[in-house]
Amino acid sequence: MKPSNHEAVSPVIGVMLMLVVTIIIAAVVSAYAGSTVASSQKSPQATIKGVFSQSGGMQIINTGGDTLPTANLIFTVSNDAAFGQALGTMTTQVVDKTIITDINGNPLSNSDGSLNIISFGAGQTLYINQTEINCKILQPQVAPNSGTISYNNGVWSYSGTMTAYWAMCFTNPDNVGKTFTLLISDKSSGTVMAKTTVLIKP
Repeated sequence: MKPSNHEAVSPVIGVMLMLVVTIIIAAVVSAYAGSTVASSQKSPQATIKGVFSQSGGMQIINTGGDTLPTANLIFTVSNDAAFGQALGTMTTQVVDKTIITDINGNPLSNSDGSLNIISFGAGQTLYINQTEINCKILQPQVAPNSGTISYNNGVWSYSGTMTAYWAMCFTNPDNVGKTFTLLISDKSSGTVMAKTTVLIKP
């Protein structure tokens, strides 16, 4: 019987242990690097202010924070509790980006989906003009689908039987002093990038 060579076993075990330790270190470094990259790719965040006037239209002002690329932005509005409890989800609706413009009246997005405004940065203001805040345009989900909404002498009015729906409209004079929520979010991830409460003024 040949004598066993214990001297050859020890170096092999040593090399194997070093290999295992190296693999573990590599895995830890890889996991850390991955989490660092993920955190650096978080969605931009901005602070916004909304100004709503029944006689003047709406302004969305970026008062600070990150510049928001407009391609994937979704603007939503929803009625606050002053309109009635638990109405937020029911009244939440996406604002048509073709009615949102820059100061020169260029729409944020064209009807074919192409963009005129590629980013929304600090100090910039977007507008929805007075005719486009008509409930049937800005809030089609809650607007009365019968009767007539009109604007005369600086005042919006409704003639028809669907008064419960008219009561949800931001342009209803009875809603002066109430508030609604404006959200800007990412279309792909659903991440909220900006949020503000908007006061309804005459």
